[in-house]
This record gives sequence, structure tokens and C-alpha cells, in this order.
Amino acid sequence: MLPREKLLKYGPKELTINELIAIIIRKGTKEKNVFDISKEISNNYSLKDLFYMDIEELCNIEGIGEVTAITLKAVFELGIRFHKEALKKEELKFDSPEKVYYTLYDEMVFSEKEIVKCISLNSKLNPISIDTISIGTVNSSILHPRDVFKIAIKNNAVSIIIVHNHPSGDSAPSMIDIDITKKIEDSGEILGIKLSDHIIFGKSEYYSFKMGRKVMKNG
Repeated sequence: MLPREKLLKYGPKELTINELIAIIIRKGTKEKNVFDISKEISNNYSLKDLFYMDIEELCNIEGIGEVTAITLKAVFELGIRFHKEALKKEELKFDSPEKVYYTLYDEMVFSEKEIVKCISLNSKLNPISIDTISIGTVNSSILHPRDVFKIAIKNNAVSIIIVHNHPSGDSAPSMIDIDITKKIEDSGEILGIKLSDHIIFGKSEYYSFKMGRKVMKNG
């Protein structure tokens, strides 16, 4: 079954990355068909690689011309704008770590540095604001409870979710992560602002302190 037919019958989630790329490329070259080219691209480049490439770099990949390169950039940009638009909708509710993961995926997972964010929530778990607390180096970030609650109080948050990424790709919490989570939780109890969760982003996985375990996702 061809990718387009498969998408129509089963939906886009059932397609592999190879098949999705084949739909975007649309045609092959004289030497290779579109399926061979899409397979080579997905084997040699991650979606992160393609995301950060400019038009000229994309055009250097066999089978990708200027039109296809422009299309790829447009597809990635639409994905980013979808997430930003979703954040503005009042019905967005962060009642599960998975919703947080998919909403902030692009920004957090693709970063080469540790980013710490605080999500301020109202009583219905709708995000009031998502603020960056700190941007660290490749393997460290700077986080202190006072910085978190300064923002939470300013936003009149009822509860908060702390989110940060591990550029190494492993979402397992370090001893520092465990320690700071306890400090923020204790500080929140005093201030009356609950720490709903602390979520660590890895590559195709996340760790939720609320759930107490790592969750693997298909990237």
C-alpha cells in the first residue's frame, strides 16, 4: 500500500518516518525511486538534523530539491506554531505529563543546553504562563526555589509544573534533580502553591516525578 493510501485509510500516525518523508518528497530521481531516497534520508539524518538544516543544506541531500526543502521547512514551522497556538487556548489542560511533553517537545528535546521552565497553572490546570527559569550548559542548569516561586506568585498560580531537559537524552533524574524537587515541593507547601509535577525530557522519553517512573515514547 502506498503511503498516501495508507494515510487515507489508517491516518498519519500509522505511517513510518520513511513513509511520511516519501509523501513530502513525492518523486525520486533517475537512479532511485522515492522510497529508496526516503529510507536513506531517515537512516542518515534524524528529524532533529533536518529541523536545524537551512535550505541550502537540505538541498545538498540527494533527492531533495529546493521545492522539497522549502516544503520541509514549512512543515516544521507549522508544527512549532501549532504548539504555540495550543498554549493560547483556554481549554488546554495540563492534567497529565504526556500533555506537557507533547506541548513543549520541540523546544525542549531539540535544545543542546539544559532549559528549566515553570508552568503556572490555575485551579482548572489551565496554563496561565510558561516561563523560562534558566538556560544552562550542556549538562547543568541553575535552579533555585526562590526563582520558581517569584514567577509563580507573580502569575497568581494555584500550582506549578517544573520542566527541564537532559541533552544527553536520558531522562532519569540525577541526585541534584531529586534534591531540588524536594526543596521546591517543601517551599510550595509553605507558600500554598502546589508542585504538581517535575518532568524531565529526554530523547523519545520523559520522567515524571508524579508518576515516579520513566515513560518511553516513539520518536
